[in-house]
Amino acid sequence: MHVRFVYPVALSCLILLCAPQVAAPAERAAIYPGTPGPEIDSHILFETVFPLNELLPSRWTAAQRKEVAYILERMKKDNRIFILLQVAIDPIGRKEDNERMGMEISQAIADRLRESGIRRDRILVVPAAVDVRLFDEPRWGGFAGRQKAVIRGLRGGPWLQVRETPVTFREELPPEGVIRIIDPVEEKTDHARHVLRGTAAEGVRTVSISVGQETKTATVYQDGFEAPVSLQAGVNHIVVTGLDPYGRALRASREILYTPPKPSIVLTSPPAGSVVDITRSPVVAVRGKIRSRNPLATAYLIQNDIPLRLRIGEDGSFEQPAALITDEDVFTVEAQDLEGRTGVSEQRKVGARGIAERPLMAILYWDEDDIDIDLHIVDAKEFHTYFDAPDIYESATAIQEGKLLLDNRKGFGPEVFTIDRNVPGVFTFSAEYYRGKKACRVYLTVVLFAGSPSRKIVRVFGPIVLSPAKRTARLVQVSLPGGNIVELPH
Repeated sequence: MHVRFVYPVALSCLILLCAPQVAAPAERAAIYPGTPGPEIDSHILFETVFPLNELLPSRWTAAQRKEVAYILERMKKDNRIFILLQVAIDPIGRKEDNERMGMEISQAIADRLRESGIRRDRILVVPAAVDVRLFDEPRWGGFAGRQKAVIRGLRGGPWLQVRETPVTFREELPPEGVIRIIDPVEEKTDHARHVLRGTAAEGVRTVSISVGQETKTATVYQDGFEAPVSLQAGVNHIVVTGLDPYGRALRASREILYTPPKPSIVLTSPPAGSVVDITRSPVVAVRGKIRSRNPLATAYLIQNDIPLRLRIGEDGSFEQPAALITDEDVFTVEAQDLEGRTGVSEQRKVGARGIAERPLMAILYWDEDDIDIDLHIVDAKEFHTYFDAPDIYESATAIQEGKLLLDNRKGFGPEVFTIDRNVPGVFTFSAEYYRGKKACRVYLTVVLFAGSPSRKIVRVFGPIVLSPAKRTARLVQVSLPGGNIVELPH
């Protein structure tokens, strides 16, 4: 009597692979003697080994599935390729029992290969091999590495080519999918930053997004993708590209014209159509706010076509004193951003009521911030009006008929001096660089006879450059009551 000890790995593989259903003899793979003859090219094209202890009862593992897919792809491309399937088991027990059990395992593996798409007439089963080296293992667990199924790919000779049924194989690929851009939908925009959104065909895992010279990738989740993009001024060409599982390139494109917005300006004071009583002072405050998506380069208050630099707060607000010099002054504000786009506010007309005789008014302003320029006026009697002596109520040395209405110590000015009665005198105007670290250009506007429209004269002098190296400059000399103006060398 012969006693057979079956190693559990081989026995369990046989039970798991063959227990549900043993293939009918007519469907079984053909058995090949095992020694390649002239009917088979002995050159092995590929070889795959499946350890028996890694075979699952009803499916391939991920690694096995990858190997089977490779075999199937090779056989699709060359109809002369066949596979030889052979199982190696342990030598314990009767030879006949070992061969029978090895053949059953081979046929069960062949069935699973056919279920995976490999044609039955391309599979040849070789009788089981008995590996005596199993006895060399020091432990029973070493058997697992020796018991295995070996699949070899070879090219068949004339005998096997007669066996196969000629089949014309043509792989039909599914229609190409599409990539769509959903957002932004508009062809024109005044926004630089957008979130690009779209959909991609099934199987597309990532997409490449190019905007002009910039390219980035985005992962596709649940057939959708999105990524932030920044547009440049002008026409922007957006192209989205992805590869489907068959290596085909899918594309979508869109052109968007980006026109950056100009700065927008709102005037809040003085109110539109207002009339200001300037009996005591011609100075009013012009207030408003500038909104700009890009940093501002410059901003000007334009009064009766005369520009005055504006000081802008961090929130875009401004408050600029201005002296009314006619019975209806016209104000606008103009701002330019760093990219050269210019915005202009509405015109704001401000009427003046109670205009005094006011034969002389002088307005000093400059074009650099963080600088303090002072206006000085001296008459023929050596009376001197300036920030420390704005009028006779503050200092006995001030010009008796004059007033320094505004001493602006920040921003771009102005400083305003007036004489309200037409008294005889000669008045010399000069500017002094009081504080700062950089050069600036100084302007002086002289208004004569503001209360007499037929005689009124407005003249602008400058620019005169002052700096820490050149701190003073004489500007003009005005004679009353005649109203003669002489520009002085400086």
